[in-house]
Amino acid sequence: HRAALDLGRLGRWEEAVATHRAVAAERERALGADHPDTLTSRYETAFALGSLGRPGDALREYERVAAGRRRVLGPDHADTLAARQETAFTLGRLGRFTEAQHLYVAVLAARERTTGADHPDTLRCRHNLAFNLGCLGRLEEAHRMAEGVAAARARVLGPDHPDTLVTRYEVAYALGRLDRWREALGIFREVAADRARTLGPDHPDTLAARYEIGVGLGKLDRSAEALTVYRALVEDRTRAHGPADPETLRARHGLGVSLGRLGRWEEALTEAREVCALRERALGPDHPDTLVSRREVAVALGWLGRWSDALDGYRRVTRARARVLGPGHPDTLVSRGDEAHCLERLGRGAETAETTETA
Repeated sequence: HRAALDLGRLGRWEEAVATHRAVAAERERALGADHPDTLTSRYETAFALGSLGRPGDALREYERVAAGRRRVLGPDHADTLAARQETAFTLGRLGRFTEAQHLYVAVLAARERTTGADHPDTLRCRHNLAFNLGCLGRLEEAHRMAEGVAAARARVLGPDHPDTLVTRYEVAYALGRLDRWREALGIFREVAADRARTLGPDHPDTLAARYEIGVGLGKLDRSAEALTVYRALVEDRTRAHGPADPETLRARHGLGVSLGRLGRWEEALTEAREVCALRERALGPDHPDTLVSRREVAVALGWLGRWSDALDGYRRVTRARARVLGPGHPDTLVSRGDEAHCLERLGRGAETAETTETA
């Protein structure tokens, strides 16, 4: 069991899953299916599956563990609540936010009843609930709850604790979604500085906050400053995590967008094409990030007056999104709108009407 945990810490998640599953099977034979040790192995299997990007498989394991712990330990035991909370988190990863919401609310009530409102586990549940509220579009509620959790974590854990900084980051993110970018940018800057001091300048969380600074500057039409932020971030991420790391490519995408906003469309097109090619190799042709880059290539082509080439790109994105996300998904509809705009610029009005009708 300890060896499997060590494999996870090393990022060797496939091996971790296999080892945890083997231990779970042995424990089930020796101790029984509902023995706490067996359920612990199944819980760790679920966590490893989630880390591999397999939330559907993880959800099945977490639900099995939660049911077993409820039978053996009771509904309010800390381990039962931990499994139920991870179930809610995984439902959110699968886009099932309403189900996640109901489960988070139930777990939060049990945690407040058994350990108190300021217990770190209770605050973690409230943090996750705030995030889920944002996913449901309940942005004001998400912001208020995140602010409350940030204040409580600062009081209980300290202002520089990683969990406190995670929730302050969430407060800033919620402010951004409320279009309060000036406030959001100020908090992202504070979080980035605090993380650099406490976690180190190259820590992934520090770099994530720096990325959001670039986003905020772009939203405030400060694209030259955003470009400077993204250039430095690309350099640091490349050094720390490599040129093909998804987050390095995300920073390069931001750099390309900033170039476009500054009217430097030839450079933006080159950057978008390079990032698209790297994402396709690393993530696959239908990954959402790859499709975002492919759309950015089309945007740049349009600004350069190459509307026929842009239309080919937009149509490719539309087909992929319809196939992967479904014809009614918001991103698919955006792509159809892109096509309609392109056709309009090409003077193909009848096709524009047809495309808009389909959307």
